[in-house]
Amino acid sequence: MLGRRKADRKKKSIKQPEELLQPYDELEIVTQKLKGSPSTVEIGTSSIIGSRKSQQDSVFGYGADGWALGIVCDGMGGLSGGEIASRVALESLAEAWFSNKHILDIPDFLRREAVSADEKVYMQADADGRRLQAGTTIVAVIVQGNEMYWLSVGDSRLYFIRGREIMSLNVEHNYRHELNDMLRNGQMTAQEYAAEEYRAEALVSYLGIGDLTLMDVSPGAYPLDDGDLILLASDGLYRSLSEEEILAVVTKNERDMQQTADALTAAVKGRKKQDNTSVVILRYRSAAP
Repeated sequence: MLGRRKADRKKKSIKQPEELLQPYDELEIVTQKLKGSPSTVEIGTSSIIGSRKSQQDSVFGYGADGWALGIVCDGMGGLSGGEIASRVALESLAEAWFSNKHILDIPDFLRREAVSADEKVYMQADADGRRLQAGTTIVAVIVQGNEMYWLSVGDSRLYFIRGREIMSLNVEHNYRHELNDMLRNGQMTAQEYAAEEYRAEALVSYLGIGDLTLMDVSPGAYPLDDGDLILLASDGLYRSLSEEEILAVVTKNERDMQQTADALTAAVKGRKKQDNTSVVILRYRSAAP
């Protein structure tokens, strides 16, 4: 099983909103401000290699005519394996979206495309024709009008920011999630839990696992208010900055989304053992007076 040991972190409970007062030819970072539609979405993207020898993250942000798409993939695998996996997964979802302009059921679309991307990554081969054995996380959002939908597989993170509050919307697919369920259901003792905790951050779901079943898809539309921010991030960001630190950087630089994205990756740049770090940040703007 592909997996990574990572530091434990206490997770906030998820709140609901009411509880809070041109298609591309090749992968590139894109910043768009949507015009000529009832609403606008401002997008910023940024990615740094950190102290790693290669960049295994892939990011994408694009929007037009009242909708937007943001994707962050964090690859895993030796040499170029993770880079290939993240790029294949990102392009699979993006190309599927651009080729289906009128999707009636977006959550179903995201579920189907996650399975498709998983199969494509799983089947990647090296120069000798052997299976690459690489994988990638994915977190993606689709905004249509004032509604947001998301897909998450693995442990990249989706943050929702309204005013001065920040929350993580998605579930991390790591062994800790399974351990917590077993402990809660009486299937293991506290002592057994402690003995297994050293493996808690290993991923139990990712694209490239083959026969993907565990994913986090929004059950329906998540309503957006004017000024709401959506932040997608690989673990290089949230393993280095707390939610309070992330919110402080966003608040200081929120006049421009590209400036915000660059400020977030700059905040972790130069740290020892800094992982690849990538972000996509979107701000919804309503045209209502």
